[in-house]
Amino acid sequence: MTTDSSSYAVRLRDNKEYWVAWSIAGVAASLAALFICQPSLVLVGLLIFLLLAAALRFDLVVYWFIFSLPWYPLFNLPVRDVYLLLRFVLFFGVWILLRRKDRSVREWLLGSRLKKGVMLFVGISATSFFSSGIPADVHTYRELALLVSYVMVFYAVEGWLESSAQIDRVLKVLLVSTIGVAAFGFYQALEGGYTDLYFRLYPFERQEIAPWSGRITSLLFQENSLAGYLNLVMPFAIACAVLAKDRSLKFLGLVCACAGAVAMVLTQSRGGLLALGGVLIAGIWFLMPRLITRVKLLGGSVLACMLLLPLLLNRFERLQDTDDGSRMLIWAAAGALFLDHPLLGVGYGNFRFLSPELVPGAVVGYLDAHNIYLQLLAATGVAGFLSFFIILGLFISLALKSIRAQDAVSRIVAFGVLGAITSTLIHGTVDYLFGASPQFGALFWIVLGLGSRALAGTSSKIVPASAT
Repeated sequence: MTTDSSSYAVRLRDNKEYWVAWSIAGVAASLAALFICQPSLVLVGLLIFLLLAAALRFDLVVYWFIFSLPWYPLFNLPVRDVYLLLRFVLFFGVWILLRRKDRSVREWLLGSRLKKGVMLFVGISATSFFSSGIPADVHTYRELALLVSYVMVFYAVEGWLESSAQIDRVLKVLLVSTIGVAAFGFYQALEGGYTDLYFRLYPFERQEIAPWSGRITSLLFQENSLAGYLNLVMPFAIACAVLAKDRSLKFLGLVCACAGAVAMVLTQSRGGLLALGGVLIAGIWFLMPRLITRVKLLGGSVLACMLLLPLLLNRFERLQDTDDGSRMLIWAAAGALFLDHPLLGVGYGNFRFLSPELVPGAVVGYLDAHNIYLQLLAATGVAGFLSFFIILGLFISLALKSIRAQDAVSRIVAFGVLGAITSTLIHGTVDYLFGASPQFGALFWIVLGLGSRALAGTSSKIVPASAT
């Protein structure tokens, strides 16, 4: 009888969590339909939904925020980037929740080496910006505001999470959302263009987006952003497919991993594909229990790549191309700016303003270094570069300590964090996406917030799902 009761409770909980993921998907789809039919009403509907959800159950706001990350509409309003403001609202909403629960705000913001490192990085970035002495441009202010909003999302997720059940739901919502992202990418590939639906969702992109070249963007602004976004989710999908005890989470992980891999190929992003290869190697090494199994899978993967590579090269000409030299010019410009300002750089966000003086044909406000290492060195100098990568080093160390844990949820989050950082570091050798893609930037810091809370347990322990 006890076994039957516990099995019933588990099924009930799983069904509830599955219902939450699909409910969020239904609400987001309704908002998208409203946007297509009456764009002027979508903001009103969005605000009403958020207010009602916050009043009834704040969790729904967080789940909806995570689900809708890939969709990033810009409005013809005084504040064009409404979603940037929503990240600030999310932060202050969690602040109010913590005050009501008498949790220490100081502990929330500075209660670990990780959080102090995050604050240090933001402080150095802001200092580099305001002390640069360079006349600021609207693009530089926006980039600094984006960084602050990303960090606020990090703290919001870290402060909001309290149980393994919440982590389960976050993973399900993220996987369902990413399956939708891949599906829309497949639709673009079949249509052979961005599609009318894409331009209904993003009317401003009609004038700004590059001509269609066969590389899918899905709901993101450009193909490399999509590749970077998928690389953040794929480690969680793979870990869920291998480790999850919950059958619905395992199924969503498997579907997301397969769909995401195909979508990655369709982006034709060389950096994205290399990063995905790194994640797959890490998955074989850390998720397979026996050494002989790892060796067999690695060998099989190498053989599969040798067989598939010629087919991919013949199908996608871009994968055969080498860089035309433009990135070398941009990297040289970033190096020159760093050498001129080695300690604090030229100021966070100022690379877009200064680089056109060194790169022929570059447009003010649109160019980044196409390399995360050179971008941070040029923008924030040695101080910002070291602070950022020390943070990532702390997260990698934390993930490696937790990846052999007995708890499946901890292992999934540990590998997800490790894989997301690994893919960012690999893809970051040829791209810098934090300024160009708010979807990527927000998700990256959400992943770090998830890791800080689930793996470190800084202010209070995560409650196991069985206890909830």
